[in-house]
Amino acid sequence: MLGSKFLHLRHLIISLNGVPFSPTYDYLSLANFLDATPPLETFHLDVWQQRMKHVSIFTDSSDLRQNKEHQHHSLKSVTIKDFCCAKSLVELTCHVIESTMSLEYLTLEAPQSMVRCSDRDNKSGKCFPMDRHALMEAHRATLAIRRYIEPKVPSTVKLHVLEPCSCHDV
Repeated sequence: MLGSKFLHLRHLIISLNGVPFSPTYDYLSLANFLDATPPLETFHLDVWQQRMKHVSIFTDSSDLRQNKEHQHHSLKSVTIKDFCCAKSLVELTCHVIESTMSLEYLTLEAPQSMVRCSDRDNKSGKCFPMDRHALMEAHRATLAIRRYIEPKVPSTVKLHVLEPCSCHDV
């Protein structure tokens, strides 16, 4: 738990990008930042990894941890970019959903190619190629969202799931 509070912080961006990314890191620990920022309105998390090495929700879906000690009353918008199927990331996302009554928008983005065929500036009409491992993780991430997160999202929250482009077939 963070010892102090950030009483003026309204927008928080955390970027956990890199190789190697320690599989011992617990994404649910980021809930402490949310607890320490009562006026927080937007939270953006970028978790790009070249290869996901955390325990997958599909390997161990038992006993999802919950942290309902704190309620978030100001948080309106949450975005998680390069969402993966790491169990602790699913737990963090469920924590946000279950402890935030003010949430209006939840955007979960599976890993994407750098350029999508649907991008306005893309004159070729083709997506930039994706590494096979990244593509497989993108599909697992989408499945994790649909299976473990989507059923918990209240009807008052607009859920936007950005899946890999359909031109990227596994």
